[in-house]
Amino acid sequence: MARSARCSSRSALSGAALLVLTFLFSLLPAASAMESVDFSQAVARALSNNAFVQAAGEEAIAARFDADAARGYLLPSVRFDEKFVRTSVPAEAFGLKMNQEKLLASDFSDVRNFNSPPPRNDFIGTLSLEQPLFSPKAYIGYGIAKVEAEAKELDFHRRKEDAVYRVLTAVLDVLTARQFIEVADQGLSDAREHLRIAESLEAAGMGLSSDALRAKVAVASTEIAKVTAENRLELARRRLALAMGEPGAPPVDVTGPPPEFPDPGLPASVGTGATERADLHASSLRVANAVRYVRLRQSGYLPDVGLAAAYQVDAEDSPFSPDNRSWKVGVGLTWNLFDGMRREAELGKAVAERRRARAYQRGMRDQAAFEEAQADLGVKEATLRSDLARAALASAEESVRLLTSRYENRLGRMVDLLDAQTALDAARAARIRAENDVRLSRAQRLYASGGLLTFIAPSEKDGKEKIR
Repeated sequence: MARSARCSSRSALSGAALLVLTFLFSLLPAASAMESVDFSQAVARALSNNAFVQAAGEEAIAARFDADAARGYLLPSVRFDEKFVRTSVPAEAFGLKMNQEKLLASDFSDVRNFNSPPPRNDFIGTLSLEQPLFSPKAYIGYGIAKVEAEAKELDFHRRKEDAVYRVLTAVLDVLTARQFIEVADQGLSDAREHLRIAESLEAAGMGLSSDALRAKVAVASTEIAKVTAENRLELARRRLALAMGEPGAPPVDVTGPPPEFPDPGLPASVGTGATERADLHASSLRVANAVRYVRLRQSGYLPDVGLAAAYQVDAEDSPFSPDNRSWKVGVGLTWNLFDGMRREAELGKAVAERRRARAYQRGMRDQAAFEEAQADLGVKEATLRSDLARAALASAEESVRLLTSRYENRLGRMVDLLDAQTALDAARAARIRAENDVRLSRAQRLYASGGLLTFIAPSEKDGKEKIR
């Protein structure tokens, strides 16, 4: 009786502990669910968070500041200087005294006033102005910097288009991987049904043990395929986070329907071509800059002319109690007549750089034309494969249906049914892959022609964005 009482008390304590643990677990924060975004949200996050897009934007900002700095060489330069001098050097002491208008007739009565003057102080305040009047290097350099800033903005636009294309590829990978899991689940269900039929026929004495073993192997293979599909989905989600610029690339899921893009053969897409690509426009600007760079080096044979003016205050005791005020204005010319043939070498280098820029531009245009033609063929191939995949799927489904019926009626073999099931699983996966390949090929066509970002974000039509 005592033993039963002890057992009942232990049971009561165990129940109470279970209730306490349940209550404590209910107070713990729930595990954060995986974040989900649709295609437009993923694109917006990539354009604002992607590290490479941010780097390209900063390069464009830096190029703008370079242009502003180059323009500064054409504008007046105003500078204020204040310095204190104490000296006993005869010539300098005499000059300081003269600048302060403190020379007296008695200073010339004794030569020792010149040879051994006492130390003298001077507070010198100078306000100076310099203005280029004729400076070919500054003018041409400003033009080069301004055009390079425009080219950097076009590079920024293309980098954003790269980010959008990566996001699109990642989104389609996530959707495809998720559909592959559905196909694997469907195939696993079919394989288990075939195993059930084989085991029921074996139990009834109308089937072979080898058929049941083959069906078990098929179930195991389908389970492995499902694990592979789940792993691919996890990687696709992390790849999407990486394309979006998420720190640490945690897995991000996709919601909503897949993005759709126009058929290149439709009138809506007419007008996009290689001329719309921002990187080709940037290359054209850099070719023009290479020509300007040759002119910049040729300007080294010309003089520079400038205006200079200064207002000076001299004071012996304090900068706030001036003894004298003076000014000067002048025009100067600087002409480099010979510099050891450096100008000639720099000019030869500039001419070679111009040829390089033109060759590089031609290569880029040829590559763009090839990519556009490749994308056109890719759209045609993907469209045909999608049609064939749908037809193949219908045939595979009908084949499995017929062979299942034949096997249940002991008119067919399990090996034939399993082969047909494998073909059906492959046809299901091929249909999914083909449908997403159609979307990807159309987007790739827009990307190759430079119209992808404009299609997704119409505000980017000019290929530029004001950099804040």
